[in-house]
Amino acid sequence: MKRLLTCVVLLGLCSLLALSVSASATSGPTRKLKHASGSVTALAMDGPRVVYSTYSTDRNGVYVWNIRSGASWRVETTPRSYYPLIGQVAIAGERVAWVRRTVEGNSEETNEDLYTASSTGRGVKSLAHAYRVHEFGRDELQRWDGDWIGGLAGSGKLLVVSRWTTKPTLGGPSFETITSGSLSLISSGKGRLHSLVAGVQSVVSRSVDAGRVAVLRPDGTIGIYSASGALLRQVTPSSAEEIAMGGGRLVVLTQTKSLEVYDARTGKLEHSWQVKTPKPYTRDGHLKAFGRIALFSVGRHLRILDLNTGRSVSLPTALSGGAWDYGAVGSLGVVYAVDSSKGAGTLVYLARARVLAAIARGHL
Repeated sequence: MKRLLTCVVLLGLCSLLALSVSASATSGPTRKLKHASGSVTALAMDGPRVVYSTYSTDRNGVYVWNIRSGASWRVETTPRSYYPLIGQVAIAGERVAWVRRTVEGNSEETNEDLYTASSTGRGVKSLAHAYRVHEFGRDELQRWDGDWIGGLAGSGKLLVVSRWTTKPTLGGPSFETITSGSLSLISSGKGRLHSLVAGVQSVVSRSVDAGRVAVLRPDGTIGIYSASGALLRQVTPSSAEEIAMGGGRLVVLTQTKSLEVYDARTGKLEHSWQVKTPKPYTRDGHLKAFGRIALFSVGRHLRILDLNTGRSVSLPTALSGGAWDYGAVGSLGVVYAVDSSKGAGTLVYLARARVLAAIARGHL
């Protein structure tokens, strides 16, 4: 009998120990900081990895930060000539991609180059080049003439990018006309571009989630495509300034200052939350979402919103004018950038549970 009781006690202790180890393995710090070498110009998140770019007076580069381990490393450092800016980055598992941009002269001659590499920096490859200039029309207004690389996005095993061409237009509702477009896959093998969808309706890609790509089209509709280029669903929101897809949801920032929340698979509208601000609040690429959490800009500040309740709070950061993406949302939580007065940036990670708790109580 004593031996039986001893076995029971030992089994109980082992179970408690296993639960303790399991809890410690799944739990972790709810807030982490990463100091950057310069001002943060763009960042993206996939799982525990964050890719980000920095800018300083002599150079800028691409870096990866593993939130779980705390390790970080440089993927690439750009040349010092012409002070190139990396305004777009994306990460998908162990692969990263970025767009380097240089601008020169009064006509703003713009060169863009697309690169990809492993997340450790091995195998850096140049994939595409674009060139465009500003031209004056007879009405003395500037219009873009040339090629673009944009919509760089990634998640899981999928990296995508959009490319298109604009030509100056006199009169009409816009200054330029899109004359061609393509949505392309960045292959994981030899790091090449494979066209998935062609035509104006294929641009511009915004988000990748669960092997699908969300594209915000020029006509305001949203196309959700598979990794092979098949159109899975079309969503027609009331209007669209920006979109983001993640964790099974499609979020649309509308022209009437609201966030429309859709089921990404069925296209069903789940919620519509009003954004309460008298100021302009949208910037290209500055809407991010995953599951219950959305992140977007309001004036010069970032705001996080619970897509289930519509409640939101501001993040303690002021946005600079030189960055493209200030924050990212993923399965683990939120990462956003804070720039100091001396030009050095800091990345702040907040765990998902901490973000939702902060929104519920009304402050961080």
